[in-house]
Amino acid sequence: MSDPKARRFPFWLTLSLLGNLVLVGLVAGIFLNAPAKSDWSRAGPGAPAAIELSDGDRAGVRRLMRSSFEAGREALVIRRVAERNLADAFRAEPYDEAGIRQALAALREADRIARNKVADQMIDGLDELNPDQRAMVAKIMSGNMERRGRAGEHLEKFRERRMERREDGPDSGNP
Repeated sequence: MSDPKARRFPFWLTLSLLGNLVLVGLVAGIFLNAPAKSDWSRAGPGAPAAIELSDGDRAGVRRLMRSSFEAGREALVIRRVAERNLADAFRAEPYDEAGIRQALAALREADRIARNKVADQMIDGLDELNPDQRAMVAKIMSGNMERRGRAGEHLEKFRERRMERREDGPDSGNP
């Protein structure tokens, strides 16, 4: 009889096992390093507030926000109609500057009314919230401004450059 030979793993099987281990490690690393969905503090800019509230407190904030927007629902619908009217005025042929200005004024008024109705309802309900809940509302309301921070800066710079161009225009006498 001949000597039994030691069995070795085939090269491709070894390579496949190593590849699978690397893949499993990558997937596990992604899941282990991913922030929890409820951990808002690591979610990045513009994420909801990182204020710890009980479920009941969060429900109170949601009720206030929902009732505020419900109170302004009709005004928000009117505002959307005014937006569409402004878009139609921009597309109108022939160009009608007076029509655009009128549609823009209507949109501004509809926006003012909608914001006032939502804000009034929200302010009326704030006295029912505790300080932590009010802090959450403040964070939610300011979050939109934080998200628009850089865009707002760019818009302000654009406006400044536009005003400078107007001042340096052909009527100003500057070369």
